Amino acid sequence: MTVRAVAVLVGISLLAVGCRIDVGTELTVDARGRGDLGISIRIDGATLRELDRVGVDPALDVELVLGQDSGWRTSRSVDEDGGLVLTYRHAFTDGDGATALLRELSEGVAPQDPAIDLDVVVSTTPRGAVRIDGTGGIVPPATIGVRIDDEVVGPAGDELAALVAGAVRAELVVRVAGAIVADDADVRDGRTARWVLEVGEQRPITLVADAPGWWARWPLALWLGLLTAIAVGAAAVRRRRGVSRAA
Repeated sequence: MTVRAVAVLVGISLLAVGCRIDVGTELTVDARGRGDLGISIRIDGATLRELDRVGVDPALDVELVLGQDSGWRTSRSVDEDGGLVLTYRHAFTDGDGATALLRELSEGVAPQDPAIDLDVVVSTTPRGAVRIDGTGGIVPPATIGVRIDDEVVGPAGDELAALVAGAVRAELVVRVAGAIVADDADVRDGRTARWVLEVGEQRPITLVADAPGWWARWPLALWLGLLTAIAVGAAAVRRRRGVSRAA
């Protein structure tokens, strides 16, 4: 996610007690070393009302920063609790592409802005093996951006970091096609690893996954075609046997 847009959201959420923003970064790598980077932002109903009150459209703000020709696919929806969910997705063809997209998320962030900081290098092979090394965390803003008579007011330092920790929850999720052989994730469920990002500190993020079996690299259409051919062949054999018995 572009964090210049998050700066506005976090500042408003800190002023509205009980408001929450959830940011999820999801990296999916397939059996050919390609994949998709997804960013989801959920803004709860209370924060959404504050944004409406001050005339801020978070989706428009993010899309202006990304640019119309950036290649990010965007969508927005309202969940069952009345929260706004913004989703941004971008495909990549190899680990270098995934690394570049992750770096793009924090480009142009000013020192006073909050940031989801993922300094991660992704390596993939055409056979679907994956290696991820780096760090991740949430950088709190220097101020909440409020000035009175040209003087910055409001919480700062540890107090502001604590407010961010209470208002913003962020995590990184990685899904791979092969078996995970090493990781330092908080939760691992099969071929999915999940890290919770902390405010004010960079935590290590590492993962190593083997290449999946050769069958995993076959597109679904090929598998369906093969199964169809087998089924048609078996039906033909049964028909020939039936004709032979009748004769």
